[in-house]
Amino acid sequence: MDEEIRGEQYTEESATNHTASEAGQTETPFRPLTRVERRNLWLKEYGDQDFALQMWARLVELQDLEIEMMLQMNGLLVFGIMVSTQRYAQFYIDLNEELHREREPETADALREYYLALVPPQDQPEIGPEGLPVVFRYIHMNDVTIMSAGHKIKVPYWRGKICEVDAFVVGATAGE
Repeated sequence: MDEEIRGEQYTEESATNHTASEAGQTETPFRPLTRVERRNLWLKEYGDQDFALQMWARLVELQDLEIEMMLQMNGLLVFGIMVSTQRYAQFYIDLNEELHREREPETADALREYYLALVPPQDQPEIGPEGLPVVFRYIHMNDVTIMSAGHKIKVPYWRGKICEVDAFVVGATAGE
């Protein structure tokens, strides 16, 4: 009995499984992105960025500044002090050393490596390998208060995606 499936005729022949060698022949082999493809992806990502917020993130990272800031993100207000990735990472490295070094040294080592990998190199150029400016993807803050619908949550450190920030105010505090 033949049935229509997604506009194609279903037959016994189309229902048979292909062998592994036949399936391998139809797969597209991996190829790295071309320079033009990388540039187009970067242009899309960079075009969605708030250039002023990118500037503040760059200053904080390169000069290790601390800047009071309020971010508005999807209806949340996030108040805190913007800090470098190095300061954010060091807080969690120290915390995990306390929690895991004695009983689980492998866990402490793995977490140390993870957080150190987040930190951009000191000699990171402003222009990346594609010949385009480097885009910062995350904001790190400490002494954070998150407000939503009248509720307040305080956390010591916070990490958020820059592309998710709807608005920001430099110098704003949560107030008490």
